[in-house]
Amino acid sequence: MVSLKKSGKAKTIGLSNFKADDLELLGNHIKEFNLNQIPYSLLDRGYEGKTLNLCKKNSLQYMAFSPTAQGLLARPMKEKDLEMPTRKMHHLFKPAIYSKAKKVWETVRIIASELGRNPIEVAIAWVLKQENIFTAIVGSRHPEQVEEFAPAGNLQLSVEHLSRLTEASNAFPAVKVRS
Repeated sequence: MVSLKKSGKAKTIGLSNFKADDLELLGNHIKEFNLNQIPYSLLDRGYEGKTLNLCKKNSLQYMAFSPTAQGLLARPMKEKDLEMPTRKMHHLFKPAIYSKAKKVWETVRIIASELGRNPIEVAIAWVLKQENIFTAIVGSRHPEQVEEFAPAGNLQLSVEHLSRLTEASNAFPAVKVRS
């Protein structure tokens, strides 16, 4: 990867899911990378703390994937949505956690309603406003879903809205700093 960047064939190179311990193993080579692709949402803030500090110190920005927490923050989940293999295996969809995650979803929904926007826009806009986030990767299965979330890049959440969303996230028991 580094040789591709040095040759000019690649402008940026990145890492994926590198935590502080992984980043420290890179030593001075950490500066050769531009991005660390990580899961990040109101329900998954595991790359804050030591990892975030190390990335900031080395100008390594985050590319957040799953900013809607597997769609949980995008819209109400139907039974068929919950049956998808990726969701059946994901910890956020385990009954004990899912019921608490729905409280964060409710805050997202209320703020979206106040703004006349879609919940998915609010969830993504919150991610994009967080420290060290360069961009977010949002998955979709249908073209109309892109039309729903694309305006999130221009949504300006107020300090009050950001605060309410962060408070809801902080209250979610499965949000942990992974270091």
